Amino acid sequence: MQNKPIQEILKKVSMFSTLDETEIQALERISHIYKYQENETLFLEGNISDSLMLLIDGVVSIFKHDHKGNEIVIGYFKRYALLAEAATLRHTPLPSSARFQTDGAIVKIDINEFEKLFITNPKISYAIIQSLLEKVDLLQQNIHFNIASTATEKILQFYEKNPALSLDLKQYEIASILGMTAETFSRNISKLVKEGKLVKSAVGYKVPS
Repeated sequence: MQNKPIQEILKKVSMFSTLDETEIQALERISHIYKYQENETLFLEGNISDSLMLLIDGVVSIFKHDHKGNEIVIGYFKRYALLAEAATLRHTPLPSSARFQTDGAIVKIDINEFEKLFITNPKISYAIIQSLLEKVDLLQQNIHFNIASTATEKILQFYEKNPALSLDLKQYEIASILGMTAETFSRNISKLVKEGKLVKSAVGYKVPS
């Protein structure tokens, strides 16, 4: 991401696209850009965020740890995704942790000022609801991954549901989401390609149309 003025960045975000110039300037005053490096932690489970977090560059993984300390990846997010918005808006501890998988950047918007100025805006409220519904879809997808009977079913389901995201992730990262080892993932990818259920492209794999 180049060093663009924050106002220019905000105008490109769908949920802010209908704000007039005065509103954009007010939003800019309560917003700040923070840059992160690959593998840098964005937040930890149990933190309470005082800012609405908007990913504007890079890929972020959201994860938890099980009772044995194993890291369980919940999902990966790309540009213009809101992160941990439900807990932030409720002012409650964050239910998971987040880490940058690539170099990237976040716009942090002061949550108290945001609520005063913008939460009643229908366009913004609708965008937040849509973001929350996407998180519900992600949860349902993870449940399906966990109950799918075979590794190949899990892999096919992932590539069908996440064609764009799959191009940004390394194979071991996708394997982590699906709860399998990198070796199992690689073996089953080869099987699916041989069966014609996946095709290899210059940038990754995809389900044939």
